[in-house]
Amino acid sequence: MDDRDAEELAKRLDQVVGTSYHEARDVRERIRMGAIKWALGVAVAIGMVCLIVWTIESHRLPPEGPPAPAKPVIVRILPAPATPPPAPTPR
Repeated sequence: MDDRDAEELAKRLDQVVGTSYHEARDVRERIRMGAIKWALGVAVAIGMVCLIVWTIESHRLPPEGPPAPAKPVIVRILPAPATPPPAPTPR
């Protein structure tokens, strides 16, 4: 690849990507540039966790208020039959 092709390639790359890239000069600048992204990422992550916990808890907890009264169970005791039922016949 000669110099003319390299220049043409660099020119096309600058048209597509742009030339306004700013690289951090030292560690402090790199931290300062990334701090906003990290803070936003942490805030979004905490918000998503809160949303998930709230959704699970709102669907898991019973409804507010006193429980419904239990229905009474009616038991009828029948008297024994006067004659016992016939025994089953063996086959």
